[in-house]
Amino acid sequence: MWDIDGHEWAIEQLRSNIRSNRVAHAYLFAGPPGIGKSLVALRMAQALNCERQTGDPCLQCRTCRRIERGNHPDVRVAGMATQAAAAKADEAARQKELKIATIREWQRDIALRPYEAARRVLILHDAERLSEEAANAMLKTLEEPPDYATLLLVAHSSELLPTIVSRCRVLRLRPLPREQVAAALQARGAAPELATELAAWSGGRVGWAISVLADPAVQAARREQLAELIGLAEQDLSAGLRWAEQRAKEYRTGEQETALAWLELWQSWWRDVIYVASGCDEAVTNVDRRAELAAAARRVTPAAALAFLQQIIAAAQQLRENVNPQLALEHLVLHLPRAK
Repeated sequence: MWDIDGHEWAIEQLRSNIRSNRVAHAYLFAGPPGIGKSLVALRMAQALNCERQTGDPCLQCRTCRRIERGNHPDVRVAGMATQAAAAKADEAARQKELKIATIREWQRDIALRPYEAARRVLILHDAERLSEEAANAMLKTLEEPPDYATLLLVAHSSELLPTIVSRCRVLRLRPLPREQVAAALQARGAAPELATELAAWSGGRVGWAISVLADPAVQAARREQLAELIGLAEQDLSAGLRWAEQRAKEYRTGEQETALAWLELWQSWWRDVIYVASGCDEAVTNVDRRAELAAAARRVTPAAALAFLQQIIAAAQQLRENVNPQLALEHLVLHLPRAK
């Protein structure tokens, strides 16, 4: 029992690999954040070492429980979180990539034979953030892996070095249908209306939806942020410039993901405006804002909405390319379609 919502095709493939004794030496689980990659990797580690050896993790035996808790000696985990935990606080906040030192330590673990379990399993999160030096070091392990080890790479995209991807069995996890995400949330006690809302927000990322269900503060923050973004079109330009200044400050002080999340949320709004204006209401993400979407769709033409959506996407790309954040964001709000 893998105890995973969705991704049945991936689970069946992994189960078949184990039962037929055709486990690859390395797997790459790729997909958007919050889609369930980390859980699939964890369950794979459990299935490989489960004491019942059925091809599925029982989740009850001592080995499965220890792997779940993160204290099994033969299952090691590395990634940006473990790298940051080993660094000083100010240094950890500045880290943007997986360093070669993290990979070297991971490789030292690989060199050890299993102590208790059937296989040694090493899980590497954030594989898309490998530095060039770290990626090249990783290649050596992927080219000549020990026969007792399985490497599980977890990445938000499969855009790693082609030589790394070619040495892994790649499973690209896909977003789930809204209905399936909503059902998973209701199974965890969510009211139908809230489950529908979070499923729409999630974009098929069931892990994200489950985590947000458990955190009402995140739900409230998203609603407040979207309300602020919607309100910018009703206010004078100075309000937009203040918003740009605040986001630029976040970006410069190490909160890059926070600033980019604002832009991602704004993208969802303007995509919805285009959907409503085009008669595709069923595709709307912000289902709790249908009245406001209808009003915006009456006020702004689909062409104008699309043009501003493209401006938001361009601004996000500029931030990732280290353009001056305040200039990029101020340029964005200058092009915001405003209420007449």
